[in-house]
Amino acid sequence: MTQSNKKIRKESKIFNPEAKVLANVDRVLEFVETGNTSPVLIEVDPSNACNHACSFCCSSYIHFDKFKGTEAFSRAVMPRDMLMGLCEDFVSMGVRAVNWTGGGEPTLNKHLKEAIKYCGENGIKQGIFTNGTLLDKRDLFETMVDYMTWVRISVDTGTKETYDNIRMPKGGANWDKMASNVAKLIEVNKSRNNRIDIGVGYVISPDTYKEIVNFADFFKDFDLTYCQYKPEIVIREDGGEQRDREFWLDEVQPLLDEAKEILGDKFQINGYKFEDLENDREKFGRNYKKCLGSQISPCIGADGHIYVCTNHRGWKQYSYGCLYDGKSFKEIWNDLQSRHKVMNQIEDVECFKNCTKLCKPHESNKAVWDIWKNMGMMGEAEKKSYVKELLKQQEEIGKKLHHKEFI
Repeated sequence: MTQSNKKIRKESKIFNPEAKVLANVDRVLEFVETGNTSPVLIEVDPSNACNHACSFCCSSYIHFDKFKGTEAFSRAVMPRDMLMGLCEDFVSMGVRAVNWTGGGEPTLNKHLKEAIKYCGENGIKQGIFTNGTLLDKRDLFETMVDYMTWVRISVDTGTKETYDNIRMPKGGANWDKMASNVAKLIEVNKSRNNRIDIGVGYVISPDTYKEIVNFADFFKDFDLTYCQYKPEIVIREDGGEQRDREFWLDEVQPLLDEAKEILGDKFQINGYKFEDLENDREKFGRNYKKCLGSQISPCIGADGHIYVCTNHRGWKQYSYGCLYDGKSFKEIWNDLQSRHKVMNQIEDVECFKNCTKLCKPHESNKAVWDIWKNMGMMGEAEKKSYVKELLKQQEEIGKKLHHKEFI
């Protein structure tokens, strides 16, 4: 890991999953001590359909034509009753945050606006990953600024030509529409005293890395909270492996250094992922034996299934249950027998062999595993002191982080 990445990781107040676990450690402790807790964060897929077809999409197996006929393929859009029923459960369970994601493009669900308003009015923090091309059509600008915590627009290229070639937008959902909607969202946010954080995202892949600097140049004068770079996650469904260490060090890092000079404080990077990419080519930092982070942050698919995490969406062996079977999310989540069966399959039978490297819960898994392991080795008196210290740290750490609920 380069010295610059170490510094970036240490200073990041937004992208720091391990610290955010400690900022929500009361839920972690409840899970460790009782085997269950209400989720801190829930990833919700309102739609598996998408108006883009990005070459590097980690959910391509969900909605790309070439995967038709497979178990995971689905272009489902969650119906209103199901979506709003989930929101009611989130409120009653004390869920702290919801991330509207996909699957597909979340704003393709015409009921999303109502769901955002309901959750916001009931105190749930919200964020969204979106390509941003439908914000005007869905009339979402004011709703997002009034009720959400952050919005991140996925861009992933630095020029109009590459955007259209790599993201393959449909029906006018192109670079120009994205850029104009980002500008409009910023304008509305300014009119409300910059109430929310707005960022743009860039997934670094062999198809996109050459425009890292172009991306920085284009957005440097936009009044954004951040411009985020993160490495591509190569999905197991495509049989891919992560790129060689030399690709990240020799090809990518010099461009990131240049982008940081251009963007200044707006430059953000998932430095923790680069650390494991560069330093552990065998396990990629997966030194834990249990996927405990997923137990405070599950994924709900547009197909109605409650999945272990976003990287397992679509594959029914990793589903705790399905909303279409007549049970609520609360009932499915509290069915510990079903959850234990799925987790046993991942941890003890497969030993993570079907898990994506650098998966979504990877960093939170590290943090929760350390707490779980430490408490398992302690006597009662030592454990009591350890818990007291963790709870004391929780408030202090939370004050230093942005979006602390978004693990």
